[in-house]
Amino acid sequence: MPIALLALLLLTIALPARAQTFVDECRVARLAAKPAPREAQGRLGAPPALLTQAEIELTAACMAAALDRSFAAVGDAALRRVREWAPMSRSFKASEHGTFLRVYANPQAAESYARYEEGPRMPQGAIVIKRSFRVEPDGRARPHRIYVMEKMGAGYETGINDWRFAAYEPNGTLVGETGGRDNARVRFCAECHAAAREQDFLIFVLPKFRINSIGE
Repeated sequence: MPIALLALLLLTIALPARAQTFVDECRVARLAAKPAPREAQGRLGAPPALLTQAEIELTAACMAAALDRSFAAVGDAALRRVREWAPMSRSFKASEHGTFLRVYANPQAAESYARYEEGPRMPQGAIVIKRSFRVEPDGRARPHRIYVMEKMGAGYETGINDWRFAAYEPNGTLVGETGGRDNARVRFCAECHAAAREQDFLIFVLPKFRINSIGE
């Protein structure tokens, strides 16, 4: 039998904007019946090993509305237009963030990013984001953080090619940003991406998940 994905609950609690919390839930039936070991959940530096790719795609489809609401909660107007941006990966995938994520780029970034390792440095105004969700060992899925790389003007942060790294919680709360509030909480982002200094600090999508041209 094909693997069934149960959407058990789609519920939003209406709270003031700054306190808004989403409790939308989708659940993978296989894990609901038999939870996975805790270590399979994944953590920073260790991709989750909970789901097959088919289950990832079904879960992502179930989570679509909740993920969209997460972007709507972010105070940055540019990020709220993410649905108009080009996806840079074919689907969500297990990642080193310890979550399942998909990469998108705004129009200023998309053409260069699609050229991958041979592409030029990103222009000012380029934004690359990662939408993500997390799955518990018992199969419950939740929106997770939004990760952002934005190319700022010359001199913004010369040691990292003027990138601004930022992260937001699913309710829109800023976790931290380069050169701004709670900078230390996103310092690890720049440190990790420094391994790709020769590629303008961009760590590209694995070949089997790549979209190699805009509109593909």
